[in-house]
Amino acid sequence: MQVVVEGVGDHGCEYMTGGSVVILGDTGRNFAAGMSGGVAYVWDVNKTFVKNCNMEMVLLDTLENKDEALLKKMILSHHEFTQSK
Repeated sequence: MQVVVEGVGDHGCEYMTGGSVVILGDTGRNFAAGMSGGVAYVWDVNKTFVKNCNMEMVLLDTLENKDEALLKKMILSHHEFTQSK
């Protein structure tokens, strides 16, 4: 499963076990609690993500070149469906 959202509240990606999520906005507290699989790409414009992420079962990393094509495809598709800026 692949999904693009423009922000999430508390407990985003809780117990996520697979797929890819692109978050183009803020996250609430306790992000990724129990997350045991999948990838979440978070655009952390306001630099608040680290304090909101539950680090118990996740690894934070920077974007790799191999991920850029997938992200571009997902974000362009989101824009086509929603016309969101």
